[in-house]
Amino acid sequence: MLLLFLGRLFPEWRFARDVNGVWRAEGRVLISASSADVLLGVLARWEPGAGERIRRMFDPPAPGPDS
Repeated sequence: MLLLFLGRLFPEWRFARDVNGVWRAEGRVLISASSADVLLGVLARWEPGAGERIRRMFDPPAPGPDS
């Protein structure tokens, strides 16, 4: 599920988890990590706007003038 979420949030990156449990992200650089937490920590350094992307994905849209 996390791989699908990350792919949607960061379409310019490719994400995978191999048979040995190693998490990988391939974008501007190749990231290999022993856990999802480590992968997200490293990815946050390469994507400074990650927090804002997550907020936009989960925040409901502002009500329009007709609401």
